[in-house]
Amino acid sequence: MNSVSDARNTLHPKSRRLAGPVFWLALLLLLPGLSGLLLLLLKDGSSGLAALLLGLWSVLLLLGVVGGLGWRLGQGLTRQRFGESLQNLQQQNQRVQHLLELQPDWQWRSNAQHRLLQWRGPAQASTHTPAHLTIGPAAAGASLWERFKLAEPQGGDGAGAAARLDLQQLLQQQLPELACQVCPHEAPEQRWLLQGLACLDGQGRFQGYQGLARPLEPVQRPVEPAAPAWLEALPGPAWLLDAQAQSPLLALNRKAAELCEAGTLLGTPWSQCLNQLATVMPSALHQALAEQPPQHFEDGARRLALVSLSPNARLEARALQSSMAATAQVVGLATEQAAAQALMAAQLKAQMELQANEAHEQASFSYTVSHDLRAPLRVVEGFARILKEDYGRLLDRIGNDHLDRVMGAASRMNSMIDSLLSLTQLSSQPLARQPVNLSQMAEFVIEELGRAAPERRVAVFVQPQMVVQGDPTLLRMVLENLLGNAWKYSGKCAQAEIRFELQPDKAGGAQPVFCISDNGAGFDMRFADRLFGVFQRLHSASDFQGTGVGLASVRRIVRRHGGDIWAEAEVGAGARFYFTLAA
Repeated sequence: MNSVSDARNTLHPKSRRLAGPVFWLALLLLLPGLSGLLLLLLKDGSSGLAALLLGLWSVLLLLGVVGGLGWRLGQGLTRQRFGESLQNLQQQNQRVQHLLELQPDWQWRSNAQHRLLQWRGPAQASTHTPAHLTIGPAAAGASLWERFKLAEPQGGDGAGAAARLDLQQLLQQQLPELACQVCPHEAPEQRWLLQGLACLDGQGRFQGYQGLARPLEPVQRPVEPAAPAWLEALPGPAWLLDAQAQSPLLALNRKAAELCEAGTLLGTPWSQCLNQLATVMPSALHQALAEQPPQHFEDGARRLALVSLSPNARLEARALQSSMAATAQVVGLATEQAAAQALMAAQLKAQMELQANEAHEQASFSYTVSHDLRAPLRVVEGFARILKEDYGRLLDRIGNDHLDRVMGAASRMNSMIDSLLSLTQLSSQPLARQPVNLSQMAEFVIEELGRAAPERRVAVFVQPQMVVQGDPTLLRMVLENLLGNAWKYSGKCAQAEIRFELQPDKAGGAQPVFCISDNGAGFDMRFADRLFGVFQRLHSASDFQGTGVGLASVRRIVRRHGGDIWAEAEVGAGARFYFTLAA
């Protein structure tokens, strides 16, 4: 019966269904033929041969009946066993599927071109699946490297990451077993352990991978340690480094953290930090740090190193240790307080050098303006005056008017040069802070303006006892410019009014707000941004005289005192200038 079952199993399923009916049909067709042959032989008298054929016919008939019964019985048993095997296989498949759903891993499958065919998570994660981990209709055919990339090593070894294959190259090797850490392009902070086995067809050809994926803990960035108080107190960006190039970056202050992502640098050898800082550090400093020879100490003790950049872009490296070096200034340090003092002294020296350079440049500029620019101007003014005095009687009225215009322009140019020199000196002039009574100073300024134009009648109000801390000389320049402008631009009013008083701060600030207002010509607020620029004038020189430097000087003085200045005005309705001063 096994031979019958084996023979049946070699047939096509459709052939197996037709085998039984064909067998019985052939047997029925053979029976009449054999019966006719047997009767023919008996009729001819061949009794022996007839008996032989009758025996054969009986045997064939018996074999047919037994074979048919056996075939039918084998078919029934085969169907029963096949059904039982199929049921067991389905039950086993369900059990495996339930076990897979209980585990926390994700199932994935790809084809020979490494395009995702399946990416299914565990049942408990289906309701909280992130959007970038779901495979929709548009992304079902995406390749693995389009959705993932190889994760960087958590140790931060950039050289090893650069030398390693990318995910596409790794998959194209068609390894029998795949195991790597990847991260989605949409969420680089997440890490996944991707494991898979190669699927092969009957001829051993690669058909893709099938495996599991497991989410790992997010990459923990190095926590930025709190910078020492003395490091935060430095005015500029500062990094605390170890003397050895392969030692990690120890700390950095807030201003240094604003230049780069601190989490990617802390704990990394500072020699490797140079590549990441190249975009924010001056190229001269980057080159000097890269070429600085390492310092070796016999005792092997740990040293702190300060690296600073002088104003002339020359690197100064100071190793804070107890001996002298050819290119480094050496200072003995015992405590962190001593290190702070050394760093502060270095910063102070750099600032002093910068101020010295600025003073030198300002002196050169002043000399150029005072001599080189005034020399041709004196020539023009001198020859115009000679023409006026010696040949003025030979010229008509128009010619004399032209000479007057030339000499007037030269005089105004001299005044502008004087104002420009005064403006440049405001930044370098030291502040001599002391109590200053602005009310009393304003009254002196108004009295001087009244003596210069005794014919004018101006109503002036000055709030008493407005006392501030500041430089009296510079603050007098502020009042002379602002009150002088109010006096000048209200000159065409029949009844001019000038007020100097305190105003409430609309922004709610702690600094007092001073206001100088008038009812004069005013100006168009559309041009207010030009008001405090050098040589910027909102009125023609024929209407109101001036150099265009006064308000620029006022703003510079106010800002040196830690305050600010702004203005409001209407054409024909006067102007109001507000300014603040630090307490």
